[in-house]
Amino acid sequence: MSERLGAIGERLERVVRGPDAIESQLLFRVARPLLAIAKWRASIDATALETLIAALRADETTSDPAGAKVKLGAAIDELERNVLAVERVAIVKKRAPVAHALWLRRVFGVLEIAEAAIDLALEKRPDEALARVVAKTDSSALLPPLVLRREGRTPLEVPIDQHPDVEDARLVDLELAAIDHLMAAARAETLVLGRKRRLLVAARQRLLEASAALPLVREGVRERTGYIAREITRIDRLEAAGVDVSVSLVHQARQALARRDPARLYAAISALDASALSAGDRDVARRTSRALARIWSGGAPDAAAASLDRSANEVLGAAAVAVKSAVDGARGDALARLGLGGLPSERMAAEAFLDYLPEHSDRAILRAAVAADGLFEVGGALAPVRLAEERRILRMVRHPTQDLVLMPAEDVNDLRDAVIGDPRSILLDLATGRLFARRFVREEVERRTRVVMRGEVRVYVLDGSGSMLGARARVRDAILVAELSTLTRRLEEPGDTRCTLFYRYFDEALGIVSRIDSVAGARDAIRDVVTTRRTGGTDIQLALLGSLAQIAEARALDPDLASAQIVLVTDGESDVDEESIIAARNALAGLPIGVSVIALGMENPALRGLVSRQRAKGEAAFYHFLDDEELREITEGALTGDLALHPPDRWTELTRDPQKLARALDDEVAGLLDELESIDRGRDVAALERLEEEAQARREVGLTDDHGDGERARHEALRKDRVALAARYARWFPEPPPAPSPEQLPRPGTKERDDVDAACCALASVAEVVVLLGGSPIARQADAIELLERLLPDAALTPARYRAVLREFPAAVANSLRAVRAAVDGPRPP
Repeated sequence: MSERLGAIGERLERVVRGPDAIESQLLFRVARPLLAIAKWRASIDATALETLIAALRADETTSDPAGAKVKLGAAIDELERNVLAVERVAIVKKRAPVAHALWLRRVFGVLEIAEAAIDLALEKRPDEALARVVAKTDSSALLPPLVLRREGRTPLEVPIDQHPDVEDARLVDLELAAIDHLMAAARAETLVLGRKRRLLVAARQRLLEASAALPLVREGVRERTGYIAREITRIDRLEAAGVDVSVSLVHQARQALARRDPARLYAAISALDASALSAGDRDVARRTSRALARIWSGGAPDAAAASLDRSANEVLGAAAVAVKSAVDGARGDALARLGLGGLPSERMAAEAFLDYLPEHSDRAILRAAVAADGLFEVGGALAPVRLAEERRILRMVRHPTQDLVLMPAEDVNDLRDAVIGDPRSILLDLATGRLFARRFVREEVERRTRVVMRGEVRVYVLDGSGSMLGARARVRDAILVAELSTLTRRLEEPGDTRCTLFYRYFDEALGIVSRIDSVAGARDAIRDVVTTRRTGGTDIQLALLGSLAQIAEARALDPDLASAQIVLVTDGESDVDEESIIAARNALAGLPIGVSVIALGMENPALRGLVSRQRAKGEAAFYHFLDDEELREITEGALTGDLALHPPDRWTELTRDPQKLARALDDEVAGLLDELESIDRGRDVAALERLEEEAQARREVGLTDDHGDGERARHEALRKDRVALAARYARWFPEPPPAPSPEQLPRPGTKERDDVDAACCALASVAEVVVLLGGSPIARQADAIELLERLLPDAALTPARYRAVLREFPAAVANSLRAVRAAVDGPRPP
């Protein structure tokens, strides 16, 4: 690292520690009152950084290292100016802008790697693996912090004064910081894809909540939405290719090699490579890069696109075949009508249909359907429900009861109660079964319970107006195709799963309701969805009221209905009478109803406000918005199809000859797996030793050894060290007393009150996220510790101050602690 870049890194560390570390410099002590009086506004810039990243991705590190060096110098100059700006913000606010400082620290890390790669190239010692790590830098790591939109302010301006629409900026900053911390934790998770996906889903839900309730800068929301969707979709594709998301990738690769399973082996290696690049893990990326170069030695320029098309078949199953068949058939019919001539009106209708559903529309729909799970939050589809069953049985007894029946006599002991007609034929009647005896019977009730997976009623309401054309129409239909694909799989699974889906299109009037509860019905629905051209206007209020009425009918038919979900997809603006919607919703009191609004191409302020107010009431409501550029990227596969997750044809062809396949796999990847396993073992030991050394050093100078507790907790969870993890968890989240004595809260506006509020807000964030992440009890304990440790700097709380708040104000934080512990303990089994 150059001396200049190292000095910038030291200044960043001082900013993170707080203004006291900066105020030791005389210049800043003098400047504080002047900056405050002048109402100075801090602006940061990322232009040079964006130019450098574009050059690195164009492989200028090796093709034009001198030019890349110039761009690197400009980026370092820009970083130095940005560090100066956040230093001044810390001085004026008397509190470090932690989110911006951490962002600049991530930028610093990228520039450090880029500098090393460029310098090696200039010295004629290029490191291709290092250059690849730089070129594939995860864009999410370089996203500036989320900030509130302000009139006349730039998105990259560091806020100093209070936003007019926000009461407590510190708590808002904490909520927004939680989103980036979840994304950072997902980038750092390189081995277990299931945990990575849960972190991403939690980040998406928090982002949707924040964007619905707060006026966030659109660029920041869009970039994070794209990253989360891209990563979740990649994990979905890997799972469909055979990767087990709950097992370490290295272990799965070793297992696939032993079983000579080339598809699963390559998918695991591809996932390891992508995760290493995302985390900036040079050691692993260097090795996976070499292995991939050997595997693809023959080259395959269209491998990523072919892999995405193959993933569509794996993820969507029979639905993918149905979409292709329906689109080809509908277009074939329209072309045939044009070829036959006919009336001008018939030709115009056929031409209009072909314009609406152009060639390769099936591919666009399938690509969007594959990405739907990563893009949209539409509620949970299945919930466990415990059913009580009764079986009534009549048992014969010897003692008198109120019920007497005639039963065939079985032996001579029954003769005393027998109904005798002719005494001479008693033995003959007994032998032939014609002799009946009186029996007292008692009714017994056997009760048992069983758990079934009951799907909520889901109502999709889709805009069928004339403005829904091109990518808007493809994504709209793909959302429903993805849901129908999921429904088909669940209906095909044996068991007691109950799933029902309603959908309808609307314009100025409501279309016909379609009820789907069978595999054949889902197949017919796919044909209707993708091949029907729709026109008209937009009446959103009518659509919402009709959906609530549909749920009311479903509730009347099924009194045990547990929940319902409305998914509204539209691209139009329409007046919504919120009071009418709320009145219809109140008529279904006691039934949880989630609402997910998906706005395509055009914002809908009325629906966004409705969702925001519903969330404020505790309802499960989400608002999504995708502009036309994003929709185009989705249908073209640009958002999700940049990686080849399937092996080259050469591997597939070798499956015909097991011996050749075994030799090829051993030659190309066996050494890679040995190296990766060695790296994992060495890192575990090194990490624990480093943590212990740091803890010992902190104790020697009189500091607490809380630093790194999140990493320690993660290691303890992996080692199943329940005792050590439980003790660490109890230290961070102590059991609150059952009835804490009331204490006088600090006055609002004081530092003590701010600290109490910040601690409660951080604990609330931990509780919400742990519920979303799920996992085993020890995994939830480790997640809670790690997340709280990440959030405390944004809350302007040190671990010591956090514990002081718990100790001094136990009643104020008792409910928040109980919420965390309840989330970690998990739901009780039904």
